[in-house]
Amino acid sequence: MINSVLLAASIFLSSLGLNGLSANIDQSIIQKNSITAAAEIQSSLPEVAPRPIIDPSVKDPNVFVNNYILVDSESNVILAQQFSHEQVPIASTTKIMTAVLVLENYDLNEVVTISSEAANQIGADAHFRTGEEITVYELLKTLLIKSANGAAYAFAEHMNEPGSEGIDLFINKMNEKAHSLGMMNTNYHDPAGLDTTGYSSAYDLYLITKYALKFPVFSTIVATKSDTAKDVTGSIWHQLDNSNRLVKEWDYPGILGVKTGYMPEAGHCLVSAAKRDGHTLIGVVLKTYSDTASASALESQKLLDWGFNNTKWE
Repeated sequence: MINSVLLAASIFLSSLGLNGLSANIDQSIIQKNSITAAAEIQSSLPEVAPRPIIDPSVKDPNVFVNNYILVDSESNVILAQQFSHEQVPIASTTKIMTAVLVLENYDLNEVVTISSEAANQIGADAHFRTGEEITVYELLKTLLIKSANGAAYAFAEHMNEPGSEGIDLFINKMNEKAHSLGMMNTNYHDPAGLDTTGYSSAYDLYLITKYALKFPVFSTIVATKSDTAKDVTGSIWHQLDNSNRLVKEWDYPGILGVKTGYMPEAGHCLVSAAKRDGHTLIGVVLKTYSDTASASALESQKLLDWGFNNTKWE
């Protein structure tokens, strides 16, 4: 609109022989158009994440685990790693992918019926009852906070068509999703991580964790210290305390979650994420050298501390 008015004024002044004034107006139009064009170009350019830089003289993190990786999530720059592409059992960190499949395929208000098989799964237990009806959202809390193995199996069975049973359909979708995300060293064999013939890698766990954290429901649940889940009648309650010590007990600065895991073959495992000053680090530690219950949290804390203390973003 402004350019049209200026252009009309320039033509009028030129017709009166006032070419100098006309030229000034023409120059003003050119300048305004140039500024507008530059602004449009700038707004269309993709935002470039600040690049993390670590002083080459800094020693590698002193973490006592078989496999680990630490990545700056915004730039995807790997800050530290050890055997990060090795295929290893990952225990309950498997449930990160299970949660992604749930969020992409089910409505949070859908009702899931707990089968006898789901109710009697070994390991981490939310004390489900056979025949119990519970919404996807409430069941998801038991999966990610309590790490309930029965929840993982109930979710897998829920995908079946009437008359079908088992977990094969869900497992196939887990592996399809892994492939689509570039998780080339991953093959899931069950939805809970109990089957240790299934495997993944520290790097692949970074990929699925970064993806999962984009879901607000997932991010909220994995950062929850404790909660309760109830069935659709409100008469059955499940107490949930987060198995991640960085969240529940230690209040690690900037902690976002994410997921613990343990099996004798996999050792103590933890996928963690923390955000400070606008920068998110995702760490994965698999099979700690120590067999204590707090080992994965201790090593994850050391890994995240090393990252935040030694990284500069430019």
